[in-house]
Amino acid sequence: MPSSSLIAIVDDDTDIPVAISSLVRSLGYSAECFHSAEQLLHHSNLKDFLCIISDIHMPSMDGIELTNALSDLERDLPVILMTGRMEPALAEKAYASGAISVVAKPFSAEDLSAYLRKASSLRHRDT
Repeated sequence: MPSSSLIAIVDDDTDIPVAISSLVRSLGYSAECFHSAEQLLHHSNLKDFLCIISDIHMPSMDGIELTNALSDLERDLPVILMTGRMEPALAEKAYASGAISVVAKPFSAEDLSAYLRKASSLRHRDT
C-alpha cells in the first residue's frame, strides 16, 4: 500500500501533466509528472503511487500498453486512462487492459475527485 496519496500523471503533451497535477494538488493529493510511459516504468518504486492517470494516445508506448505492463509489475495499481478522442472500441480495449476508468478530456474537478476516490478505495482494499 502506498504511504502517501501520490498520483502519477503520464502524458506526452507538456501542458497536460502540469494542469492535471495542479488540479490533483487542489484535491489534497500529491502528483509526479511523467512525459512518457517508459519514463514511468523506470520509476524506482511503483508502490509509491496511489494510482496512475495516463493519456491513451502517446507515441512509442500508449496508455493501454502501459496499463498492460503495469499489471505485470504492480498488479493492484489502479490506472485511470484519459483521451481527447473517445471511441467505444477504444474504451472497451482500455477496460480490457485493466483500467478502472476511461475519461474524456477535459474533465471537471468533481469528476477527477470521484475517479481518485475510486482508485483509493481499490488500492486500500484488503488492508
